[in-house]
Amino acid sequence: MKNKTAIIGLLLMFIGFGHLVAQGGGDKAEKRKVRKEKVRAMKKSFIKKELSLTAAQETVFWPIYDEHEIQREALRKKHRETRKKYKGKSPEELTDVEAEDILDSEMAFREKQLALEKAYGIKLKNALPIKKVLMLRKAERKFKKQLLDRMKKGQARRGVSNGPSEHPEE
Repeated sequence: MKNKTAIIGLLLMFIGFGHLVAQGGGDKAEKRKVRKEKVRAMKKSFIKKELSLTAAQETVFWPIYDEHEIQREALRKKHRETRKKYKGKSPEELTDVEAEDILDSEMAFREKQLALEKAYGIKLKNALPIKKVLMLRKAERKFKKQLLDRMKKGQARRGVSNGPSEHPEE
């Protein structure tokens, strides 16, 4: 009887441990999702401030912007999946067919990206004054730069390095 109790106890412990391990991976994905949403909210707030949108402009602009962001992310995701096929292979290790596939895939991605940006530009020109469309491009670049600077400062505080910070003199 004691053996059965011990075995059942061990099984319950392993099941509980397995459950905790399985949740651990989900926490990382959940944290990434929360962080991504936080950055999106910061970006929207930044753009709103930089463009000084009126209430009427906001009601027209944000649905266009959100749709474009979804389409752009879907395009990037598809491109990443294509590139994963050859991850870890150096150009020397690729066959000619694989190398051609990578080049064709990259060109197709850029063409789709350009078509998406053109369509987005047309929608924006119909929704906002042209100067605000131009200001949007500038605001997005400015936000990206500030975000990258902030990330670099955070990495420096944590002691994380992405390589040498200074180039040796030659």
